Amino acid sequence: MMKIKYAFLITLLLSVCCSAFCQNSNIDKGLNAEKLGLQDRALSYYQQAAADAPDDAVPQLLIGKLQLKRHHYDEAAIALRQATTLNDTLGEAYERLVFSYIENGDFDGSRSGHFNGVDELLQLAERSIELNPTSASAYCNMALIYNHKKNFTNAINWAKKALEIDPKLPRATNTLGVIYYNRGNDNDALAQFRKTLANDPDNIDAYYNLGVMYTQRNNYETAITHLRKGLQRDNKSIKLYYYLGIAYAQRGDDKKAIQCYEAIIGLDSTYLPAYNRLGAVYGMKGNYDEAIAYHQKASRINPKDVDSYKCLGQVYTDKGDYVKALRSYQKAVAINDRDHETYCLIAKLYAKQGNSARETASYKKAAKLGNKEAQAWMVSHGMAW
Repeated sequence: MMKIKYAFLITLLLSVCCSAFCQNSNIDKGLNAEKLGLQDRALSYYQQAAADAPDDAVPQLLIGKLQLKRHHYDEAAIALRQATTLNDTLGEAYERLVFSYIENGDFDGSRSGHFNGVDELLQLAERSIELNPTSASAYCNMALIYNHKKNFTNAINWAKKALEIDPKLPRATNTLGVIYYNRGNDNDALAQFRKTLANDPDNIDAYYNLGVMYTQRNNYETAITHLRKGLQRDNKSIKLYYYLGIAYAQRGDDKKAIQCYEAIIGLDSTYLPAYNRLGAVYGMKGNYDEAIAYHQKASRINPKDVDSYKCLGQVYTDKGDYVKALRSYQKAVAINDRDHETYCLIAKLYAKQGNSARETASYKKAAKLGNKEAQAWMVSHGMAW
């Protein structure tokens, strides 16, 4: 009988050791695949490591970091959130989680549904600093959150704290430039972006932000020049191709915009925003069937992508197919019932149909969730929310 017990114990120990070995082996394989630029293979190895050790935060952290590199911010946030759940003392996971939300423009949680409002995002950023007080990048996160709140004094203070830790950190000078730009200090913003490039001539973020800055000022030629300079340094930058497409589209050059988004799909066939931007370009041209095809492709790649259904709703609305438009918006709401933009779009759809009661109800929902446009509509109609 004792022999049977010992045999069972040995089998159990071998099983545990084998599981740990397989997990570590897959992580090593994933890291090596990343070095070789094989991102899909790296992701599959990390996912297998996570399946082998579902209570270990490390594979989730690696998945999140890789998805950030691929600009797949929704997927990155899911993995990094899981990492912080599995290990609530993992400072890097918190820092990169906050970064994923910021890069995705999800400052209030309405996109991901992971948190409620910008103050909760601030708490996550504070937690990352608490766990890793010497991380200058974590301070940059705080700066960008306060920048979003238009609290520029605090934003600048946090950016300068980051620079105290690392005076030449490109992200810190770049962040300070973003804050100055949003405060209306264009010359100071340009100085910071140039400082970023002086410290790091290949810094893609600085070229990107210069492109964004000049595009939003309707100076498309200068924007395109900076974005193309960035692409000369990294001809596989999805981020630069994406905004170059926006600059071309706003300049009225749909052909070149389409080429930019097609280039992105050539680099990453699962990058949803490129499909949705292609759909938007074709929709603006009145090619509704082609636009719908691109948005549907995005929704098939990720059936939980809210933006794809919102885009479909807009195209169907423009096409005059209000039934399919509403159905698309309802799918978006079913995925995330806190996305205030969806309710705003539903309100506009009801307005086209002359259904004032449902238009008001939809604007009210959007207003309660913080949508500024909806709040202004409610005020203009003498209603509270």
